[in-house]
Amino acid sequence: MSFSERLQKVMDEQGYTKYKVAKALHMSATTISNYLKNKTKPDTTKLEVMSRLLGVNRRWLLTGEGDKYRKVETATAETSKDLSVRDNDELTVRHLVEIVGKQASSLQARDEEVRKLMTMNEVLLGKLTILLEKLFEKL
Repeated sequence: MSFSERLQKVMDEQGYTKYKVAKALHMSATTISNYLKNKTKPDTTKLEVMSRLLGVNRRWLLTGEGDKYRKVETATAETSKDLSVRDNDELTVRHLVEIVGKQASSLQARDEEVRKLMTMNEVLLGKLTILLEKLFEKL
């Protein structure tokens, strides 16, 4: 089963049309149609928000692997159909803020790793310079 088939199946199960999904996620219906026609796939952030809205595991939605439904957020999945547009906006914003926070933490960790590698690189360059100077002295 392809991504588009899984998306359509979950939307049908949840009673969502492409228009409802598009409105809840602040996307165009054409974008959702392109997902459903397997023309394009959502980026990571859109995929995460879409999976949260539909109450399914992001990995399952994208690949078909793993558990279909989210375990922690079943209450969100069960109530999301009853939310007003304003509630959906607030829910979407909360999810996006959470995602951005996780990405910021991940970037900070990567920055620290890059700093460590740069420091190690400087030390190695210093040692290489010393070795080259000794080699040139012998020539």
